[in-house]
Amino acid sequence: MKSLFKYLLLILYWAFLTKSLLMTQPWELFSSKLADHPPFDLSFEPNSWMAHIGAYAVLGGLIQWASADHSRWRLVLFCLAFAHSGLCEYLQGMIPNRWPNLWDVFSNTLGLTSAFALHKTLMKRSKVSLDSSSKTSPKKQAA
Repeated sequence: MKSLFKYLLLILYWAFLTKSLLMTQPWELFSSKLADHPPFDLSFEPNSWMAHIGAYAVLGGLIQWASADHSRWRLVLFCLAFAHSGLCEYLQGMIPNRWPNLWDVFSNTLGLTSAFALHKTLMKRSKVSLDSSSKTSPKKQAA
């Protein structure tokens, strides 16, 4: 049941991400007032890159979390996420006031790979700390 909840959350976020990438004005997802007066301009390149990196890092984190016990599913989901990134950018060329951008695909890839690398690093560190905490020195055992 836990696994089902994790995959459901992943699917919901992925759908939200897809919708936001394929809308003329992504801020409309939250409110029309926000769309009229966005907190920051997503067409400005550094803002756009950071938004893409963050959004896809969250997606990568959810993929890691949902597929923690299924390494094959994790690989399949990451491949789908990379394909999703490119497909959404391609489709943006067909949406008014949107345009495809290879830098966005690069930012998406950076977000996904950073989530993957962060997960690997955290898993290694937790394993090292678990291994070192389970070992006790002989002097401590004698005391």
